[in-house]
Amino acid sequence: MATAGTILPSPATPGILYLIDLSGYVFRAYHAIAPLSSSKGEPTHATLGTVNMLQKVVNERQPAMLAVAMDSRGPTFRKEIDARYKSHRPAPPPDFSLQMARCEAIVKAYNIPIYQADGIEADDLIACVVRRARESGMRVVIVSADKDLMQLVDDEKDDVLLWDSMRDKTYGPEEVRAKFGVAPSKVRDLLALTGDTSDNIPGVPSVGPKTAADLLNEFGTLEGIYEGLANVKKPKLREALTKHEADARISQKLVTLRNDCEIAWDPEHLKYGGADTMALRELFLDLEFHRLLDQLQVAAPVERNYQSVLEAKALAEVVEHARTNKRLAFELILSDSDPMRAAIVGVALSTVPGEGYYVPISHRYLGAPAMLSWDTVKEALLPLFRDPAIEKTSHHLKRAYLVLLRHGVRIEGAVFDSMLGAYLLDPDVPDSLRELARKALGIELPVYGEKKATPGKKAPAPVPFDNLPVEEATPFAAAEADVCVTLATRYAPSLEREGLAKLFNDVELPLARVLADMELAGVLVDARVLEALGKRVEVELRELEAKAKEIAKSDFSVRSRDQLEKILFDELKLPVLKRTPKGGRSTDAEVLEELAEKHPLPKVVCDFREIDKLKGTYIDTLPRAINKETGRIHTQFHQTVAATGRLASSDPNLQNIPIRTELGREIRAAFVAPEGKVLVSADYSQIELRVLAHLSEDPELIAAFSNTGAGEDVHTHTASLVFDVPRDQVTREMRGRAKTINFGVIYGMGDAALARQLDITRAEAATFIGAYFRRYARVASFMEETIQAAGKGEAVRTLLGRRRFLPNLHSANRGLRMEAERVAKNSPIQGTAADILKLAMVKLGQAPVVPGAKMILTVHDELVFEVPEDRVDEAMQRIRSEMENAISLRVPLVVDIGSGKNWNEAH
Repeated sequence: MATAGTILPSPATPGILYLIDLSGYVFRAYHAIAPLSSSKGEPTHATLGTVNMLQKVVNERQPAMLAVAMDSRGPTFRKEIDARYKSHRPAPPPDFSLQMARCEAIVKAYNIPIYQADGIEADDLIACVVRRARESGMRVVIVSADKDLMQLVDDEKDDVLLWDSMRDKTYGPEEVRAKFGVAPSKVRDLLALTGDTSDNIPGVPSVGPKTAADLLNEFGTLEGIYEGLANVKKPKLREALTKHEADARISQKLVTLRNDCEIAWDPEHLKYGGADTMALRELFLDLEFHRLLDQLQVAAPVERNYQSVLEAKALAEVVEHARTNKRLAFELILSDSDPMRAAIVGVALSTVPGEGYYVPISHRYLGAPAMLSWDTVKEALLPLFRDPAIEKTSHHLKRAYLVLLRHGVRIEGAVFDSMLGAYLLDPDVPDSLRELARKALGIELPVYGEKKATPGKKAPAPVPFDNLPVEEATPFAAAEADVCVTLATRYAPSLEREGLAKLFNDVELPLARVLADMELAGVLVDARVLEALGKRVEVELRELEAKAKEIAKSDFSVRSRDQLEKILFDELKLPVLKRTPKGGRSTDAEVLEELAEKHPLPKVVCDFREIDKLKGTYIDTLPRAINKETGRIHTQFHQTVAATGRLASSDPNLQNIPIRTELGREIRAAFVAPEGKVLVSADYSQIELRVLAHLSEDPELIAAFSNTGAGEDVHTHTASLVFDVPRDQVTREMRGRAKTINFGVIYGMGDAALARQLDITRAEAATFIGAYFRRYARVASFMEETIQAAGKGEAVRTLLGRRRFLPNLHSANRGLRMEAERVAKNSPIQGTAADILKLAMVKLGQAPVVPGAKMILTVHDELVFEVPEDRVDEAMQRIRSEMENAISLRVPLVVDIGSGKNWNEAH
């Protein structure tokens, strides 16, 4: 504790306002603490130091009232007084800005009011708050070590104290006198005389604190010194004061704290009611502050009440609770992970946090109680599912939509999906219900089927859930519904606050319905086409393998990486270009492509691998994926896999069927239309480049796309600019290179990657990239501005507000840092393109484009429909119109559209 006479008020003393100089503390911690970072590369040392200070204030002082002051985000009024003020300071390093943003988020999680205003420094806001507090009869403890703030201490009373929490030193009137040799009311003039090199305040050269104190104790004030200048005894001091009078007076203005700024003053708002411990928990988990997590005093746990529902009367009571609370959280307990095959084992329900009900339907074990049938449960829940006034909440709503559609239920009205909400708030974190319960709520969901193995034996297989006794199953199932409703109450305000509610409600939630309909519809695949293709490809593979053995003069397995490694590097003595993570000699595609210039074997191996991969991934696998009941393939679409917002698919993955290779096109030809229908394929043309033109506002790029209707081509336009030739003299090779550069820019391609793509030197590639950015100057500045903003802690955002955080922009690992910069450039472009496609899907998927039509597939920027043969022209016109008008950009959106009996013909 303090060793001087002044001591802090006792903890929890009423009428005491603790006022924290947050900006000063973050700056102090940044320079005082050795650099630290999380495992993701995010710098955390200043953040950790600041959190420790906040913990000390909150836990030790138990303040009755608490507030924080922060510096203005832009220039302050002192720059208008003297342009020299802080002019020598470099811009804050990106890792400082990132940590300042983190500290602000943490203060908000502590529920501490923040004073911040444009053009006003934190010190001035503190002065304003101190004035208003004293006028209201409060005492103030300023939590800071800033000497400038000591001028706010009274000469006699102790109603304003300054507490340096790091050194546990308290300054009242006597401590200020001891430090400076003058009363607190004279500190301002002392600082004006001495100046401050850190803020570039000039003061009077050769006047130090001791001399300044002597002058002020003799003459009273700065004005008194200059009025009695002739009485200053030391000639050199008198000369310095005379020569630098202008600097002294301007320094006085600079160090004077303004206490007349407009601030929101509400003493009730300053009363401290404690932190949002769940919000702090989420931040501390993300920052990996494990010790602080352990210390976090989590609020009293919600009493959790879980019950089995075995009778219609009990289910009716739950339904009535849902009507009263205007919300029904539900989780379907399924027999299979595939929603197209799954039966409903039971339904978990909740209407408010802390409660959960499990309605078992088809548990099968000896002695099982009588259970409600699905028909009975459906009849009870159907009015809720159809009532637009009751919000239906689930985790992974699309899966629930699909299963319920198969069981005769379509959900209508308001919905909430905790998985989609978590994904929009941070697309890079795991979004399983268990992980979110732990991270956002501090709840550990029980793990069903977790059994430990005895030494030397495998862990026993878990009992199927429908074999589990109902009383044992209830805590597992009911907890999931409880967590769903609790997450909804947390995420809904967060989405609104972070500007994500519109994207959530207008795009992602309605898209989940559309995707469920698409999965249910499925796509027809002709297994006979694939069987014939598989036989032909098998012959090609045998021929390629024989050719490889002949070239290598060795009988080896082309599929064996180890055997190939020995052939290439030990027998053929080809150069080792890259090592595997374990130190082996790499034989990946990039290495083989480069080695193909030196020997014919790598090219044959590349061809073999490409065909072999397509055979294993699609030709052999797709027939096995055909649903026996429907005769169609029902891929699963995923909204929360790609951080950019792109959709993904699995079981099977249809996103990576190549379209530019002959074999890829032959695989697409197996996707066919049923009798009486054709497939219509609509594909956005160059959508990412068009998005780049809009976001960058580059006049040259905008002009390139605006002229496309007149026969202009964006790649020809780029080639003309980069190679500095008239458009009619652009060769095919020039256009091809320009196309590579155009798309390479979107993905942050550097000169090394471009050199490999174009088979040129890095110097030539650097020249091309330099020429590109000179001609498309706004593209270059847009990319740089995006990286800088992300480096200051701001998320990169798409046009619709989808965001992504990139802490690795400050990683000490150069590779991680460069990758983060590439992602920062690409995410707004690729993410906006993904959002546009989703907008179009929502418009086109909520009702058939024409009677009898279905949207059945989406792959990258493409949508595929089944359309009746006699409505094709009408359907194509509507599809094109909705896609091209999904959003208004500075350049036109263009859609390529075609039709045919199979997917290859249609595209």
